[in-house]
Amino acid sequence: MSAIRSEISGKDVTDFYAENATVPVYEWTTDPPEELSALDKVLLISDDQRMLAERILQPMMYAFTALAIPLAVLNVVIFSRKEMRCASGTYVIALNVGQLFYVVTVTVDDVWAKASDNKYKRYSWCLYNYYLNVYSGLLVAKRGSYVILCLASVERLYAVIRPLHVKNFLLSKRPLLCVLVVYAVSAVWHVYFLARSRLVMGVNPQTGETLCTFPRTDLYLKTKEVNGAIGLAAKIVLSYISLALQLLLNVLTVWALRRHNMAARHVQSSANEEAKRQQERQLTITLLGASFCFLVFSLPNVFYNVFATVIPEFSLGKKYSNLFLLLGRYTYNLTVLGCGVDFFCYLGLSSKFRNTLRQMFLGGKKRSGIQESKLQTVASDVSQIQSNSF
Repeated sequence: MSAIRSEISGKDVTDFYAENATVPVYEWTTDPPEELSALDKVLLISDDQRMLAERILQPMMYAFTALAIPLAVLNVVIFSRKEMRCASGTYVIALNVGQLFYVVTVTVDDVWAKASDNKYKRYSWCLYNYYLNVYSGLLVAKRGSYVILCLASVERLYAVIRPLHVKNFLLSKRPLLCVLVVYAVSAVWHVYFLARSRLVMGVNPQTGETLCTFPRTDLYLKTKEVNGAIGLAAKIVLSYISLALQLLLNVLTVWALRRHNMAARHVQSSANEEAKRQQERQLTITLLGASFCFLVFSLPNVFYNVFATVIPEFSLGKKYSNLFLLLGRYTYNLTVLGCGVDFFCYLGLSSKFRNTLRQMFLGGKKRSGIQESKLQTVASDVSQIQSNSF
């Protein structure tokens, strides 16, 4: 085991895994052997300290997941109701579905791996991890959700700047089509990941165990530079540029909203027009609040990935490697928590969301309230008739 770790030290784990098809990459889930004590002296955080911290961070992840999943499902259900249907609601549903799929796949992968004595012995787990967890969840769904949020912000910005023409705007007119196109493009763009490796059963020469390995494909070896460029472009465009653009769109929407409100003060409008304007304004503010929370909880994980790419000390076996692993767990916990926080943004900023939620769970009380109002109307009519008779 120590020989494996010394070979991986300072090297990309995926590259090592591909070059040594019969040698699995182990995760340190048990106490490190004594021969690694010299390496622990170099590490900023020892393996024992990292494992102690993970015993705290992992239950937090399960708690956040238990909170985020039902709240995300509730968001989808509420925005799917007839009274909440709109272009922005379609983007909210797509965003929650993408984030929900990402969280569920990662959680199932983590629980499955912990339940196995050695996860690399299970071909089914490796198949799930490679195709569903990493490709479908981490790459396609997660990065696609960043673009979906950008589309929602563009649609809201256009609605504030040109409210009379928003119905003819493509993002408002065909929101479902735009969502499907985004996820389809994300799936096609990330095919490069599937072309890198293949799943085979190999034999560990040290133990003789049959384990899953991910050797590089011939296609990848022939087009390594092109494949790497496509992967880097996907990371930059779908993650970094999308989130930076999202931040810029939020600033522009706030500026346009303030300008629109100042102009509306000098224009006389009917009660219906004023009510509709207030409704659109509340929807824009609600999505602004939700997107701001999304950025706050997602950016740490993005910065973590940037640091992991540009800082060599984060490589496995280097001084900050254990700190790097802990930061990954911590930033992922924030991402999971962010999937549930947006529910409270909708609840606090949107009266229509609150009313729809109340109707879902208090439908019977709503009907009794209507009956009570009818009785009050009948009583007032009776009292009016009696007063007229006198």
